Amino acid sequence: MKTEDIKELFKNVSELAEAKKLYKKLAKQLHPDVGGTDEEFKLLNNVYTDILQNGLYFSNEVKFDLDLEKIISKILHFENIEIEIIGKWIWINGDTKAIKEDLKSLGFRWASKKKMWYYGELKKTSNRKEKDINEIRSTYGSQKVVSKQNKKIAA
Repeated sequence: MKTEDIKELFKNVSELAEAKKLYKKLAKQLHPDVGGTDEEFKLLNNVYTDILQNGLYFSNEVKFDLDLEKIISKILHFENIEIEIIGKWIWINGDTKAIKEDLKSLGFRWASKKKMWYYGELKKTSNRKEKDINEIRSTYGSQKVVSKQNKKIAA
C-alpha cells in the first residue's frame, strides 16, 4: 500500500472519531506483527499524524480531539520547550525543570531514559527491549508543534 492509497482512504473522513476508527482498522491490517510491513505501518502513522497535525490550529474551523487539544493548549505558553506529537503521544523536552509540577498535574510522565516528558499510555512488554526516542519517531512518525503566536504551525 502506498501513501496515496492510505490518504485516499482518509479522504472522506470528516471527524476525528471516524479517523481514529479507520486508523485502528488499518493498523490491525498493516501492523508487521499481523502480516503487514514496517513500511506500510510507518506510512499509515505518517498519514494519521498529518491528520492530527492539520488539526493543531486550535480554531473553530477544525475539529480536533478535545482532550488532546486541551492538553496542548495548556502547555503552548510554556517557554523553552519543544512539543512533539509522535504517534498517539505528546512528548516534551527542553527546559522543563521549572514546569515539572505543572506537567505532572496535567498527566505527563517522565521517561528517565529518554530524558523527556510524555502524555499518553505507554505499554511495556516483557519480551521487547525499550526503544530509544529516534526508533519511536521512525516507527510512528513525528510532528513538532509550535504556537501560532510565533506565526508558525506544526512542522
